Amino acid sequence: MVSDSYLPNPLVSICIPAYNAEATLRETLESLLSQDYPYLDIVVSDNHSTDGTKAVVQSFAERGVRYCTPGKRPTWAENLPNYIGAYINANFVLAQGRGDYLCLFHADDLYEPTIVRQQIAVMQAHPNVGAVFTRMRMIGEDSRPIRMGISMLPGTVSGSVPLAFPTLLNTVLAYSNFLPAPSVMFRRSVVEQVGGFDERHFLTSADLELWLRIAHQGYALAIIDQPLLNYRISQRQFGEQYNKLRTTLADMFSVLDHYLSQPDVLAVVQAQSLALYQAQRASDRVVCAMHLLAQGKVAEARVMLQPAMHMRYFRSALKNPRLLLRLMMGVCFLVSIRLGLGALLGQLVYRIHQRDLQRRRQPLRQGT
Repeated sequence: MVSDSYLPNPLVSICIPAYNAEATLRETLESLLSQDYPYLDIVVSDNHSTDGTKAVVQSFAERGVRYCTPGKRPTWAENLPNYIGAYINANFVLAQGRGDYLCLFHADDLYEPTIVRQQIAVMQAHPNVGAVFTRMRMIGEDSRPIRMGISMLPGTVSGSVPLAFPTLLNTVLAYSNFLPAPSVMFRRSVVEQVGGFDERHFLTSADLELWLRIAHQGYALAIIDQPLLNYRISQRQFGEQYNKLRTTLADMFSVLDHYLSQPDVLAVVQAQSLALYQAQRASDRVVCAMHLLAQGKVAEARVMLQPAMHMRYFRSALKNPRLLLRLMMGVCFLVSIRLGLGALLGQLVYRIHQRDLQRRRQPLRQGT
């Protein structure tokens, strides 16, 4: 049990890593200054922006918002894409927080006025919880809800407080990462004990690795079954940049493979969850192959697809229509490659996929 379980009126540090966030940061800060919990310490770490991010933060100085900036980009990340380094800034800004609890919120998202109070309530009610999250509502560039809707929890954890490591691991294996990083609140004592994000080794999935590390070290995780985070979908997001025409397996798999290599972890893995995880990996190979075909790299796409076409993956995917559809798409890609039409089909499917993404990013109509 941690010592900060029942602090009266605990100070909460809202730590915001930012990079070229001038367009959205003001609205984000207003949503945080409108919280119905008053004991806040808000700090923004500007990761060497080239726009007016610093000026926006400084305009809130009289309302208690603090500004800081991290050191230079580390040498190991010098030749990596610009979005690598975001978690380094996250670690830095968490270290600047003065509170008993530390939130890691994002500079382009909006927060419901009760999020901090509700997260504190979970922390106070469950002393073994090391971090608490919420669900999210997708919003567009203009801050209106979009057709992507509201995130849902996997049925195995819906309403569950708290989540121990075996449940968390098996759910992530089966359904991917369902814990939104920009909704997290930590206990300071937990961050000090387990450490921060390991971006050097796990890149864009350093968040998932930290969630698993916290749970693996004996803390529970909780998720409030309400969309208290309004998550902005934007072309500027590092996730958008990372996934566009990605041709290597998602970083998530390196995280989960790291944990699956440990005997004590493997002992709690359920066979069904592991089978779904393997089907997810096969499905991701199909996505990478689509991107390769869209770029005319037919031979590389064939190599990427072949390990994904085992019948056991299709059997596992019967429980998940989305995975099954992707695997079937992989079969179509292989057939088209053999017919000499691989690049054409890949480009066509990619265009359809992009149009569907654009449709899902459209604002919701009133009444829907």
